[in-house]
Amino acid sequence: MDDEMAILDGLRRQLRKRFNVLTANGGAEALELMKSEPVSVVVSDMRMPQMNGATFLSHVRSLYPNVVRILLTGQADTQAAIAAVNEGQIYRFLTKPCPPEVLLEEIGSAVELNRLVTAEKELLGTTLRRTVEALTATLSLAQPAAFGRAVRITRTVSELAEALGIEESWELEVTAMLSHLGAVTLPPNVLQKLDTGRPLNEEEAEMADRVPEVSRKLVSAIPRLEGVAEAIAWQQVRFDGRMAPPAAPRGPDLPLAARILRAATDFELGKSQRPSVHDTLTAMSGDAGAYDPCVLEALIGLHGDGELHDEPQEVDIDELEPDMVIFDDIFTTDGVMLVSRGTVVTDSLILRLENYISQDRVGRRMRVQG
Repeated sequence: MDDEMAILDGLRRQLRKRFNVLTANGGAEALELMKSEPVSVVVSDMRMPQMNGATFLSHVRSLYPNVVRILLTGQADTQAAIAAVNEGQIYRFLTKPCPPEVLLEEIGSAVELNRLVTAEKELLGTTLRRTVEALTATLSLAQPAAFGRAVRITRTVSELAEALGIEESWELEVTAMLSHLGAVTLPPNVLQKLDTGRPLNEEEAEMADRVPEVSRKLVSAIPRLEGVAEAIAWQQVRFDGRMAPPAAPRGPDLPLAARILRAATDFELGKSQRPSVHDTLTAMSGDAGAYDPCVLEALIGLHGDGELHDEPQEVDIDELEPDMVIFDDIFTTDGVMLVSRGTVVTDSLILRLENYISQDRVGRRMRVQG
């Protein structure tokens, strides 16, 4: 991007044999262009009307963090360019006049960097998330109450991420799913109390309080999930920091995933303890210091009308389909929980239910949503 059309035309001619080139006459025009055109690399001149190159690239970094940024400068702008590099706003700065072969090489390197960053995001956002989902689905077979609760909380976290305009929500959802791993250490009667919102005695409460730390230790051993482990560690910390350990972050310093997870967890607990969603949100609003105000506002916006789901429908096992949601806890004939409410139906879950039905240990009909 440059304010001189002749320079833009020259750059376009040099680059179009290898790259798809888009040009703009200023920062505002370029930002508008990027709303509708996918971009891997941005090259900007330092001196432009209204918005200099460093400021423009700072906006690009904020709006499109995966886009690689290159700054073209004259000799007089070198110090400003160095400052921009030190602030982490750009990938390279090149002095003018820049030989075409140098510019081509640097843009080629930037395109490759963008490809690697995008691939990493794909790994974290898709492959790793799918692995985590497989892990939690397997564990849910052993502890359906705990992991059914995790699924319900994760669903609320996903809704909050969308309401807050968070585009890359994989880390929030993975945090919610893995935050209950430590629940495998809890006895069935304690899990049942947690699931139904019944009060715990002192010993049981101590067991439940240890779950986040157990979960954090398990997750911290997984590569690339350091941020998830940190959020799990601080999920019980209040936004205002009241009664928090001295070393705990508070307010905006709390990981966003921890702030959202706290609100989603308390919302799920409140629904099991109080007669209505409205009562739960009223209670949470009365203790507003516990929550990030933006997160609490988003939660109220999502569920303030008290309507959480579509009406359930009763179906036969033969009518079950993947992605339906189990509406009620499903117990075997001898009183063992087999599937927790809120569990998303999968092919493996259908197979498991069919196996129990064949032994007359579960009824054929159940209520679902979706």
